[in-house]
Amino acid sequence: MIIHFHFHFKTTGVTRSVESIVPCLNKQEETKIFGYGISSHKISFAKVLRAVFSQDKIIIHTHRNNEILLALMLRFFGGKFKLCSTRHADSEPSRFTHYLMSMADSRISLSKQMNQKLKTETTIIGHGVDTNYFIPKKALENTKDKIISVVGRIRKSKGQRDVIEAAVPLLQKNPEWKIQFIGTVDSEAYAQEIKTIAKKNSVENQLQFISQTNEMNVYYQNSSGVIIASYTEGFSLVCLEAMSCGCITIATDQVGIHSEVIKHNKNGFLYPKGSISSLREIIKKIFKNPDVLEGKQIRQTILRNWSNDVASKKLFELYNKLRTA
Repeated sequence: MIIHFHFHFKTTGVTRSVESIVPCLNKQEETKIFGYGISSHKISFAKVLRAVFSQDKIIIHTHRNNEILLALMLRFFGGKFKLCSTRHADSEPSRFTHYLMSMADSRISLSKQMNQKLKTETTIIGHGVDTNYFIPKKALENTKDKIISVVGRIRKSKGQRDVIEAAVPLLQKNPEWKIQFIGTVDSEAYAQEIKTIAKKNSVENQLQFISQTNEMNVYYQNSSGVIIASYTEGFSLVCLEAMSCGCITIATDQVGIHSEVIKHNKNGFLYPKGSISSLREIIKKIFKNPDVLEGKQIRQTILRNWSNDVASKKLFELYNKLRTA
């Protein structure tokens, strides 16, 4: 049995990645989720205890410090299992985090960049996405709206202000185009800055804010482009989701896995974080020609290397190595 721990009430990228990978792992072996914040594939604490104190070759996979702590407590009291831990943050880990991760039998980093920041040995296994859910529009419905979507929580580190500053002169010349910001507003003050810039430049009617939604696939399908303006990302599921839907994706270079997935001018666009002028030039290309890149080619990148099936296969191989080590 494989048991993923998840102790977090808010829906985050970590939550979504665990939710999407567990069904794929279940095709290989019984996989459960213990904790809170996810309602599917649940296992009770009593069953966790029975599993870890049995003679079965149990794998516990953790994603946060509090989850590693519980796993280590179970081991202290005699639990027998192999412990795998994934680092999800792109920031430099604290000494405490380094210590906890060093206690795991195996550690996973999500990208080459993240791997370089960890002082302990890790295996690089990125997240995948459900390519059966994040799909392009059907051929008969393949007309997209003149909308650029900016996806992510509304806060400074996500760079949404850069987008409106880059887009303002283009929106003024192209009144048929709109920018929509999709995500929970973490900072009302920051959201207001964006609205103020739009109003000052008389493009406020071309701006829309949409709260977090469970129908992101539909928004991707109807968008002519998706911008990820983040200054920092642990991974960037949005990048994979948008590209799986065949969306032209514009993302910051050397942030998360953007530069590992996107080949500039081939299956998407990269620009230096904070460079408003570079971003403006890319948006201008899409306004001029919404089909500047082919959706099928964009999606093929995800099908080949970044699907849930690809990710689950790599994880299962790692689990089996742990069991035989």
